[in-house]
Amino acid sequence: MRNNILIYMLAVVGLLTAQHSTAKDVYAYSPDGVSIGGAKEVSRIEYDKSGRIVLVLEKGEDVDIDISRFGYLTFRPEESSGIASIEKTEEITTVFFGDEFTVTSESEITEIRVYDVLGAMTNRCAPASCSATVTVNTPGLNIVTVETGGITRTYKIIRKP
Repeated sequence: MRNNILIYMLAVVGLLTAQHSTAKDVYAYSPDGVSIGGAKEVSRIEYDKSGRIVLVLEKGEDVDIDISRFGYLTFRPEESSGIASIEKTEEITTVFFGDEFTVTSESEITEIRVYDVLGAMTNRCAPASCSATVTVNTPGLNIVTVETGGITRTYKIIRKP
């Protein structure tokens, strides 16, 4: 039963990635969040009846992923705004450490919102100051929007469980 549901989920994910040409980097993780494979420039995702997920590349050899170790996939667009640790933009500095996302800006920060992968807002603050910290406590992909100086910037946070 699980494999049938997985086939449908992968088909939907494959269709979604086919429609968004920027989502070409695909990474597979075990259920406990350990990386088990991935590839760049993926053109489609297939399910092999022998029990493997196949990442079909635009160029080069395809990548096989053992379905017995599979938990979930993540996608990183070519022009990712993910934060490895510290990112300095024109007027905003962001730091993500542990489960805290700290923003410092030259302009007043009017609002910070954190969304989980399903689009539900998990945290929000309106600091009205030049520095603020919010907690990102949902494991997996989180989207953080920061409004400052009349501009909204979006950051992708991947929090390990």
